[in-house]
Amino acid sequence: MTAVPVTPHAPSHRSTFVTVVAWLVIGLSGLATLGALLSVVVLATTPVATVNAVVNDVARDTAVTNLLPAPYRFMLYHARLVAFIKLVWWAAVLAASIGVLQRREWGRRAFVVFLAIEIVLVVVGLFMGQSIAISLATKIASSSPSGQVPPGMGSGIALAGLLEVAIVALLVWLLYMFGSARVREEFASMPRAA
Repeated sequence: MTAVPVTPHAPSHRSTFVTVVAWLVIGLSGLATLGALLSVVVLATTPVATVNAVVNDVARDTAVTNLLPAPYRFMLYHARLVAFIKLVWWAAVLAASIGVLQRREWGRRAFVVFLAIEIVLVVVGLFMGQSIAISLATKIASSSPSGQVPPGMGSGIALAGLLEVAIVALLVWLLYMFGSARVREEFASMPRAA
């Protein structure tokens, strides 16, 4: 009878890059999950009439709500649903980042999907936010005696746009890195759990 040789797993290489990103995302998504859980609890324990009264007070201020795109108005009227979706989103990101830290392939794939979705959300948020800010600036300028926006408002809008572009660039870079052959190889070399 011949024995089948057993080859031990080669020691896996754990890059500092993946570890640092995983811990950062665990920290951020952990805090976001706790914040979303707090929102869900507060909204669940607050009477519906109270929440509706607050929403109606905000909605009565047509100067603000008329500037909001339809998705933001929907979110205004469905606060409980939005809070629950945020809780599920951040809990899923937290789970994926723990999977990344443990070098699980499912964690890397989920993390890549979350990065792609977050890129789309930030780009959409950038355009909607800039649209709201420019509409607000136009409204202020039209009601101002000088016909100008307050000093610093234009540079604030530009700075906010630049910050969001930098965030998108960082997310695209992370998406590229976690899709690279080097990182994929690191996750593939991990022994599978029995």
